[in-house]
Amino acid sequence: MMRAERKRLAAEIFVSRRDRDAAFASVEGGFGEPAWDMLLLLYLADSEGGSATHQELLFAAHVERDLAEPYIGWLVSKGLAAFGEVEGTIRLLEAGRNMMDRYLDRRVMRGPDKKFMH
Repeated sequence: MMRAERKRLAAEIFVSRRDRDAAFASVEGGFGEPAWDMLLLLYLADSEGGSATHQELLFAAHVERDLAEPYIGWLVSKGLAAFGEVEGTIRLLEAGRNMMDRYLDRRVMRGPDKKFMH
């Protein structure tokens, strides 16, 4: 799959998650995946040749700051992201990019959602 296609799909997934959050706004908690949202944002930033700021990642996590903060360290500790050369930035590492590429490729190869329940 071409890089532009992966970027489009990652952006679509990110926006879809925000749509879901808005639709279920009255149901507090339960639907959040802060690390996943951060990884999507890092992937999008990386696809444009950049990194994300600490604040952007906290915003992307869509949870309280105290809950979101540890996920940045977790992404770094797992070798998916690293602190950038510019203070306050975080960048996607090759391992994170490769995993996201494989995930997005699988999403496209799978095609339209298949009916999985009878």
